[in-house]
Amino acid sequence: MKKIPLLILLVCPLLIWGQESDTLKTSVLEEVVITGQFEPQSARKSVYQIKTIPLERIAARGAVRLQDVLNTELNIRFSQDLALGGSNLSMQGLAGQNVKVLIDGVPMVGRQGTTNEININQLNVNAIERIEIIEGPMSVVYGADALAGVINIITKKTVDGKLEFQAKVHEETVGSEYGWDKGIHNESIGLGYAKNSWRTRADISRNYFGGWQGNAAGRDKQWHPKTQYLASGLLGYNKQKTDVYYRADYLFEDIYNPGVFVNFEALDQRYYTNRLMQQVQGAYEFSQRLQFNGVLSLTNYNRETQTTTVDESTNKSSLALGPGLQDVTKFNGVTWRSTFQYKWNEKLSLQPGIDFNYETGSGGRIKTGTQTMGDYAVFLSAEWKVNAWLQVRPGLRSVYNSVYAAPPVIPSINTKIKLNENQDLRLSYGRGFRAPSLRELYFDFFDASHSIEGNENLESELSHSVNASYNWKVVDTDKFKYTAVVGSFYNYVENMIGYGQKPGNNLITTYLNIDRYKTKGFTWSNTLKGNVWEMNAGYALTARFNPYSESFDDLEEFQWSPEVTTSASYRIPRAGLKFSLYHKFTGVTPFFELATVDGEQVVRLAEQAAFHWADFTLQKDFGKTISLTAGARNLFDVVSINTTAAATGVHTGGGARPVGYGRSYFLSVSYSLTK
Repeated sequence: MKKIPLLILLVCPLLIWGQESDTLKTSVLEEVVITGQFEPQSARKSVYQIKTIPLERIAARGAVRLQDVLNTELNIRFSQDLALGGSNLSMQGLAGQNVKVLIDGVPMVGRQGTTNEININQLNVNAIERIEIIEGPMSVVYGADALAGVINIITKKTVDGKLEFQAKVHEETVGSEYGWDKGIHNESIGLGYAKNSWRTRADISRNYFGGWQGNAAGRDKQWHPKTQYLASGLLGYNKQKTDVYYRADYLFEDIYNPGVFVNFEALDQRYYTNRLMQQVQGAYEFSQRLQFNGVLSLTNYNRETQTTTVDESTNKSSLALGPGLQDVTKFNGVTWRSTFQYKWNEKLSLQPGIDFNYETGSGGRIKTGTQTMGDYAVFLSAEWKVNAWLQVRPGLRSVYNSVYAAPPVIPSINTKIKLNENQDLRLSYGRGFRAPSLRELYFDFFDASHSIEGNENLESELSHSVNASYNWKVVDTDKFKYTAVVGSFYNYVENMIGYGQKPGNNLITTYLNIDRYKTKGFTWSNTLKGNVWEMNAGYALTARFNPYSESFDDLEEFQWSPEVTTSASYRIPRAGLKFSLYHKFTGVTPFFELATVDGEQVVRLAEQAAFHWADFTLQKDFGKTISLTAGARNLFDVVSINTTAAATGVHTGGGARPVGYGRSYFLSVSYSLTK
């Protein structure tokens, strides 16, 4: 692993220079958030602890996928599934099925349905306005799979009276590989117009990833080539008390997995994904006290697996006929969500709502044809400003699931205590319920290298979550701002669903209920802002539960893993330049596993190695319309990290886990016009 110069060597001289010029002063606006709110408000006034990633930061990352933006965020981790071309995230030590991913408040549907892990890299980064992240329980407002938190992706909306046009070309190496059919090539166009209460917008993007050879032999590639086409369109009307719009998002993805020739033949696989997400959102203001918000969404998701046999001598391909080699899996999801906001008086507001979700799944890898599940809920939340320093938001949610019995009531309470003008304390508790997804219940996949099936005897997950955060604006002047946030969390999940070996048949992988699972942790974030510079530093310590500790008294109950994040940016307004550096250290992650040693099953301690990830970018503006972004990704040249686990999942084995494809370099040219 190669070392790079410390951040301070680059930044300190620039910070000193920047302090000398008062003419470069800029004002910092308060962040306005909408996720989980009764109405848009500043993040500081919200009862939730909300982290916002604005458009400016997304652009500074030179991102072509959402993982490029989030991979150095505190308390968020990613794992790569190279076999299927996906990236799964975790938050607060909990896997992705406990993190709700939303697009403009609407839940996403992915390869595993709606209530399971979502591949966030199947989104058009160039169409994102900002990202709002709430860590902690949001089960009452957004459903039980929002135990660890919510990631709400807010898309771009056209400003009234404006014509907007954006175009971008992005070129990037994949490690040292680059060429016409190698590297990363991204092109995108966005066009919006708003006038006389009407607004419309369209965004189109193409992502080409040429794959990466790595340690793969012959025709095979360690990271598989991928092509994505993403398109979205919006048509809306906003006048006086009415705001309504229709939005459609389309994804086509082609992942190519070339095989190695064996006995003059190779098996090539392609994974085709088609997803169309349509939504109608509307808001109406009956009076200053009563408002309505509603959304109706329909998602059609198809994933096709196509396997062909390639003849080495003729290079001709034909469809392979083996079991499990051809498949089309379909998920269709319908969401209807509506809320009323009623302001009883200056101190008390009420929010009753309904949240209906219906999903169907079918295909060769879904048992017995088409399966369905409905999740229907009513909820009531209130926001009570008890006095000048105390704000309380209790909530109740009642759920009916068509397959599983839910608790009569799911409660939550969020509290914000204003200690003084510069210090706030937030406390939250949430109860959760998550029924197994259609995939977890009915998945059925057997071929030469897979033996995976769902488990119709699974029980629902029930959970408790407690979070606390302390916010302190240590310094707040015209020239310098310093803010510190200290947080802690505790999650307790009964009947946690995970992978395991089928009882009575160790050759089959299935889904099992773990008796219980817990995570707890501590976070500390710091932000320093000057007129032309910003620095961030954070530390997190997360403990993951050892389920074997309940059977073996000599084993520790929790295993701890640290994270450290740092970032810095510096602007030279007169030159139109901005330098940015992002870094994250992910510490050793220990865990206990069940392994076979000398023919006997034993519980042993394994660990995943620590690693560093860092990106550097340089932005240069040419006037108000053209911007150039150049940089390097994965400065530490990390490819994989060692793990001492004997077996680590369905598509990964012991020995090493993929992280990246080496140090890469990129260049983006953007054109933006607003009239």
